[in-house]
Formats: sequence, C-alpha cells, structure tokens
Amino acid sequence: MDKRAARQGFSLASALLAACLIWAGLQGTAQAAEPAARLGPNDRITAWIADWDLARGLAEWRAHRQLFDSVRVFAAYFDESDRPALSPAWAAALGSDVKTVFGPTPAYLTVVNDVTTPTGRGNKLKDPELVRRLVSTPKARAAHIEDLVRLAGRCRFAGIEIDYENVAAPVWPDFSLFVAELYAAASAKGLAVSVVLQPQRRYLAAPLPGGPAYVLMGYNLFGSHSGPGPKATPAFLAEQARSLEAIGLLDATALALATGGFDWTEGKSARQLNETEAAILLAQQGVRPERSALDGYLVTRYRDATGKGHEVWHADAATFDTLWRAARAAGFTRLAVWRLGGNAPALFDWLATLKH
Repeated sequence: MDKRAARQGFSLASALLAACLIWAGLQGTAQAAEPAARLGPNDRITAWIADWDLARGLAEWRAHRQLFDSVRVFAAYFDESDRPALSPAWAAALGSDVKTVFGPTPAYLTVVNDVTTPTGRGNKLKDPELVRRLVSTPKARAAHIEDLVRLAGRCRFAGIEIDYENVAAPVWPDFSLFVAELYAAASAKGLAVSVVLQPQRRYLAAPLPGGPAYVLMGYNLFGSHSGPGPKATPAFLAEQARSLEAIGLLDATALALATGGFDWTEGKSARQLNETEAAILLAQQGVRPERSALDGYLVTRYRDATGKGHEVWHADAATFDTLWRAARAAGFTRLAVWRLGGNAPALFDWLATLKH
C-alpha cells in the first residue's frame, strides 16, 4: 500500500471550479463507452479506508456503502515490542465494536508490517525483519496468531487481513506456514482470513495455503520507485493472472486497483496525488490531461514556477474501466479498491454499474 505523505492543500475557488469541469468533460467520455464488464453473482467488491484519510474515506463509504460487500480497516501497526495495535484514529472511531461504524457489512482488520514509535523517530515501514521475528519459529507464530485473533475479537471484526510486504525469500516458507496456522486458528473463532500479495514473481512462484482469500496488489508498476508511467497496464495484470493461475490461486484472489497517481518532478522524485488533488493541480496549472489509450490513465505535463518539468499520471473512473475489462479477460472476478478518500463521484457511478 502507499505511504502516508504530506499533502499540499489547494483552496482557490477557481481551481476547484476548473477541476469540476475537467471531471465532467473526461467522465462524459467514459460514460459514452460500452457498458462496464459486470461482476458475476458470486463476486465481491471491497475497499480500504486508511487511518490517515479517515474522514474522507468514511464520508465516501457512508455515501456509497451499498456498493461494497466488505470493507478493509487500514490499519493495525506494531510497537517496538512486536505487538500489533489498531491505529489511534481507528481505535477512536470504532470503540469496542466495528459494527457501530459499518453495520452489517463485514469488516476486515488489515495488519501491516510497519513499526511505529511514540516519537516517530524509530518508525520502520514494511519491515522484513519484523516478519522474520514473527513467523520463523512455531513458538513465535503461535504467539503472533494469538495476538492477532485477540485484537480482531476486541472490536468484533469479521476477519483479519495480513499485509506483510517485502518478506525476505528465505522467510517465505515460514510465512506460508504462518498463513495456514492463522487460518486454522481464526476459523475456529469464526474469523475470515485474507492475505495481500505483492505483484512479484518471488511471491507468486509457489503454491500458498488453501482456505484464506487473497488480494493481489494490481499496481506499483510505476510509482515512487521509478520514473513516470502507469500504476498498471493490461499486460501487467494479465501477467499476474497467469502467475496466480499457475499456482492455483486465481479463483481465490481479488485484484486491487489503485486510485490516484503521482506527480513526477524532472522524471525523478514523485509526489502522491489522489484524484481530487490531481484535478485541482491540473486546473491550477491551466493544463488539460490526455488519455493514455493503452491503459486509460490521464497524463499531463507542465512546468512549475521554477521552470522544472512535471509529468502527472493519475487514474479516474475510465481508467478503472479499462483496467477492469483487461482484468476480467485475464480471469479476475473480484475487485478491491485502494482506497477510499479523494475520489470523484464518477468512480462510484462506475462501481454501481458492476452491481447491476
């Protein structure tokens, strides 16, 4: 998942108005296209809500809750003693029962391998060493599983989602054992289990335990680690589908598609943008994006006040439609949205077409 980043606010009324006009014009094109590839009767749509964008994420959820068959609460983090805990923002929002916020909709608690400290000075994102400590021995796995089941039960979550990234190759066999043991322990308590998978061959080269649901991160093809480009392409998604099919997991795996995008400066450093921020930025710069025919992303180039060149790639509803059509053709049947917060209304209009 993406990292929290400081965001610059834009408050110009003219920029907001122009952004709305950009949305209207671009989404009109999407609405004139063929009907969206629809989900089958047994398929599901889910989405994450992140703690650092809680207010906007919950607002979008409340306005469109009927679209989602489940929801992902992002996230629980680890302290310096390797103990997981719900983020303070979510703990305050949920109290003792997740149903007070989400009602009957099943809610998963997403647990990530980030270490957080009171001062923030020792924070570690996507820490592989943490995962090694948690899963490398039967005793460690048992203790960790007990912590997870207890944490999920405390707020009456319907399931536990494991989002442990950058797992070292030598640790992967122990991680697979952990997944199987977690599934057995959680099932005994009536909890579902989901596991997030990175789109890398080392994670998709060998069979994983049956039983849990899986979610593939169908993005990060380009991002903060690279120069400008799309988060995903049809060819990239087809490649992931083939890898999952080869290990017998395609039917059990949802595809996560990411909203928003990045603004690259001089083709190097990248700043994350959600769809709202991207539209306002483009309006403020007085530029209009072009549509990438291959993958549906909006692409914009401009120069800032210092003369530095920028290239923005970001997704909207038409992008999702392009990518989901390709994903369906490749064999994916379940869709996960990373994430709620800062999305244009057209995204939810498009999601509604999948429910018909």
